[in-house]
Amino acid sequence: MKITMGSIPIYRQIIDYFELEIASGSLEPGEKIDSIRNLAQQFKVNPNTVQKALLELERDNYIYTDRTNGKFVTENEEIITGLKKMLIERFATEFIKGISRLGFTKEEVLHMVSEAWEVVYE
Repeated sequence: MKITMGSIPIYRQIIDYFELEIASGSLEPGEKIDSIRNLAQQFKVNPNTVQKALLELERDNYIYTDRTNGKFVTENEEIITGLKKMLIERFATEFIKGISRLGFTKEEVLHMVSEAWEVVYE
């Protein structure tokens, strides 16, 4: 993942990265997460920034800490399903806000999305 300097805080970019990795299954339930030091080197950020992001992910129950073994992805499927739904709503809201400025009707947009889906997945 590449961290960018911009309007989105770095710790939020790290949270977004982990949320997507967990929701997509790239990080599997129960999978061990790299150490804060390794993640800080990977993202090229201060370890405190990584710690802040992981604390928020843990607060939201997307990860948990085993005191002796490190941090792991939640194994709770309900939490993962809720995360997926939250991400769909976030992406859909961003898409709708952006596309609505172009003046298309809901039906036109749904038709275009359906066609695009077919192109990508056929």
